[in-house]
Amino acid sequence: MKKLFAVNIVLLIGLNLFVKALYLLGIDRQFQLALGVEDYGLYYKLLNFTLLFQFLNDFGIQNYTNRLVSQNRGGVEKHFNQLLGLKLMLSLIYVICIVLFIFLFEYERFQLSLILHLAFNQILISAVFFVRSIISGLGYYKSDSFLSILDRVLLILFGALILWYPELRNYLSIEGFVWIQTISIGSCLVLAVGFLLYKGVRIKWPTFDKAQLMPVVKACIPFSLIYLFSTMYNKLDVLLIGKFLENGDEQVGIYAASMRIFEASSMVSLAFGSLLLAMFSVLYKDTDKLTELLKMALNLLFVFTIALVTTSCFYAKELMNLLYSQNNNYWEFIFCLVMLSFLPASLNYIFGALFQAIHKEKQLFLFYMLAGLISFVLNVYLIKSLQLIGVAYVTVLTHSFLFGIQIIYLQHKQIIQLNSTFWLKMLFLMIAAYCVSSLFKSNIEDWRIGMILSIGGILLLSVLLKMVDLNDFIRLKSGINSV
Repeated sequence: MKKLFAVNIVLLIGLNLFVKALYLLGIDRQFQLALGVEDYGLYYKLLNFTLLFQFLNDFGIQNYTNRLVSQNRGGVEKHFNQLLGLKLMLSLIYVICIVLFIFLFEYERFQLSLILHLAFNQILISAVFFVRSIISGLGYYKSDSFLSILDRVLLILFGALILWYPELRNYLSIEGFVWIQTISIGSCLVLAVGFLLYKGVRIKWPTFDKAQLMPVVKACIPFSLIYLFSTMYNKLDVLLIGKFLENGDEQVGIYAASMRIFEASSMVSLAFGSLLLAMFSVLYKDTDKLTELLKMALNLLFVFTIALVTTSCFYAKELMNLLYSQNNNYWEFIFCLVMLSFLPASLNYIFGALFQAIHKEKQLFLFYMLAGLISFVLNVYLIKSLQLIGVAYVTVLTHSFLFGIQIIYLQHKQIIQLNSTFWLKMLFLMIAAYCVSSLFKSNIEDWRIGMILSIGGILLLSVLLKMVDLNDFIRLKSGINSV
């Protein structure tokens, strides 16, 4: 299992880090620069509005399906057709709720059409995730890895054409940006469904048997609530910024710029969580193997995260100037706080997958609910006085709270035991990463070289500490079918 995880996570990191980072830091950033901070801020605010209701559209079916198919591969066709009917009904409910809130908040006509288009894209994204959960649950991890980046590959191609091909510059607008997302995601969905058909999964007309669907709905409620409160503490702050600040769209645009590296890096963390959910689900009754895989995953993701966070904070000024031509202490400080919050946020993806795989989603929901409420109350209190800096502080606190409470629960219930040596290695690497980055920052004139050397030094230290054990990538372990 460790070998299978190692091979697939290397594939996932390589694909996601390169492709999705290229999209966010290249195409998405270029659209913000071309459209302007305020217009892009409007798009980002409305996108987050549609994401707040995504818990209705997804309803936890993706994670439920991944776990269900991983543990019951023989009945995949039956489960797929039942869940497809439920998925269609949920998408309809999602659209109805979006429309009701549009009229409630009296959005302008332009914003109304844009919100509906963004909501349609969210339906397509949720459909892709649903089909991919079947593919991953069936054990086609490599195919799932490639599908995970296909829409971004297409977005990069289409976005590059609009940005740099003179004849297509007329499409350089918020609407044009949303349309290329629709085409890219739709193409990915068609290919994913085609893959299932190629593998012999027979897709029939969706069924709507109430007696069969109600147990599924009941089982999915904890997953949907997890999604709701996860979105609440991750996305609601953007809407609050737009509501409470006079120059709300501009401030949202600045916050979106500060979040871009966070979001690009989160693709890697999300890839860890998605892959591990299926693997944890297979191993959930074998505590020893589960713990072994968890430690390996935490170590790998922590090394990646601490290298990124440390160097991002030390070179915040240079990165803001490179990406946005901003030599501004306000932008720089917000960016540093946002990246600090990525340290606990990144590892939370792994613990989220673990809790769901071992059937502790109710506990996870309670933790996310607390995090969501803390985020909402503190943001309402701090936004007016501290503006974006207050939002960034709350982000650090909320992610750290969620990380800490999950660790305490696992240790207290003795579900997973991570000894003191494991945590001390992490603490030592954090301190060493700070020292290494400080050393190169002070002594290397070219910041690019200094940043590369800092990352290299941190990675070398992780190998010496055996947090990244090269043997994990060459030892032959039992495959997933032997579990």
